[in-house]
Amino acid sequence: MKLLETKTEEHQVYLTAEAEPEEVEKALDKAYRKLVEKVDVPGFRKGKAPRDVLELQVGKDNLFNDAAEDFVAQACLALVQDNNIPVYARPQVTIKTREPLVFEVVIPQPPDVTMGDIDTIKMKPEPVDIKDEEVDAVIDRLRKQFATWETADRPAQMFDLLVISVDSHADGVPFMKESSSNFQLMPDMSFPAPGFNDQLVDMKAGDEKEFTLTLAESYSDKTFAGKDIAFKVTLHEVKREVLPELDIDFAKKLSADFEDVAQVRSQIKDDLEARGKERSRVSFEDKVVDALVDLSEIEYPPLLIDFEVDNMVRQYVGRLRRSVRTEEELKSILAITNEEKLRTSYRPRAIQQIKRTLILSKVAEQQGFTASEDEINEQIEALVARAGEQKEEQRKGLSTEESKEGIRDWIVTRKTINYLVEQAQTE
Repeated sequence: MKLLETKTEEHQVYLTAEAEPEEVEKALDKAYRKLVEKVDVPGFRKGKAPRDVLELQVGKDNLFNDAAEDFVAQACLALVQDNNIPVYARPQVTIKTREPLVFEVVIPQPPDVTMGDIDTIKMKPEPVDIKDEEVDAVIDRLRKQFATWETADRPAQMFDLLVISVDSHADGVPFMKESSSNFQLMPDMSFPAPGFNDQLVDMKAGDEKEFTLTLAESYSDKTFAGKDIAFKVTLHEVKREVLPELDIDFAKKLSADFEDVAQVRSQIKDDLEARGKERSRVSFEDKVVDALVDLSEIEYPPLLIDFEVDNMVRQYVGRLRRSVRTEEELKSILAITNEEKLRTSYRPRAIQQIKRTLILSKVAEQQGFTASEDEINEQIEALVARAGEQKEEQRKGLSTEESKEGIRDWIVTRKTINYLVEQAQTE
């Protein structure tokens, strides 16, 4: 292997290297021997197919990619060791040419952090003051949970629950067909088409109405995107929402322990205050850490931004996966997602997160914060206590070295943030 070029800039080492032909051949043979044991090749027993035959079966490019991936990983490690290069994060490898095999390795170097003066940061958390209007809003939502629906002898209004039949099509192609289905009128709702709700307002039970609405060009089903949809709606029944009275019966529905509505209001206010204090705590911690970031000089390899954005995108996909019903639905959403715009939107947050992580590590290092085995085990037990019947399985998963390392980092980070918060509030 020949080292063609080396340079260092922005806390990253750039190495360009070329593999010798015999190294490539050796890597290809190694990849062949691994693949031939896994791939079924017609006419040959497993592990006995010649290399040229295997290449026809799996594709020459696939064999090369397997060989190059393995060879470059080993070559990257050798380059780092031979040149005594410190590595702060996972190197990035790019193959420049295949013949000859030339690749570039970008190696993130340790950041430089010059911490600002912590003693100049003085602030207090925002006080939490729960207004009566906030309590009223919660009570209104709770009353809606216990609401009933009664037939209304009047025209339909927004928020009513309607029983309707719908028949619709676009140029003869069926779009939506429902028979005596419940449909609640909600403002700004675009289902099944923008303006559908508005067409139903003021209709009476027994009315029929025909109208046409146009779907957006971005409509998910391309068969109907941008098309005019002809609707025919029959309204069978109008129902109005009836909220329960705010009395002792309502209080008892919430909890048998409540003795009157005043107790309900008191409990709601306590819950809102607890959540408000938690939000205030998190917000205050962020402000303190951000203040120290602003006072400090932090230089780091740009690759860390890409890695952090990658992590944020993975978290976004994970949230999407949990919110959809099927993998097909997930794929359809991702298909219309502009990944470049998504990554651009995450970039400022990624940069700030990197700076926060680096400054917290610097403070922890200066203060000598660590996490003992007892502290780690105590945290594991605290997490396991909330696992219900899965306690032993949860304990086993949290007791791996990888999990313990994550818990150790969390404990040290908590100690560091608590220290900064205490310093900021000390007069």
